Amino acid sequence: MDEDWRALLGDLPLEQRLKAIAVYELASDRAEGQSFESASATLRAAARAEGLDDGHPWIPAAAAHISAPRGPRP
Repeated sequence: MDEDWRALLGDLPLEQRLKAIAVYELASDRAEGQSFESASATLRAAARAEGLDDGHPWIPAAAAHISAPRGPRP
């Protein structure tokens, strides 16, 4: 999925958008480089814990971003 996950937050109220960004950061720290399924499960669990809809379209887009291969770090 090549759509920017942040663009999918536009229909959410501000409080939910901020929670989604925090959820992404937490999940990214925990699941970076893992499979799409693992990143997606991590995001869904964190979203549920924060009271967010774990079926919202931003989750698979963010999971794809988290699981995407990264270049070498300096």
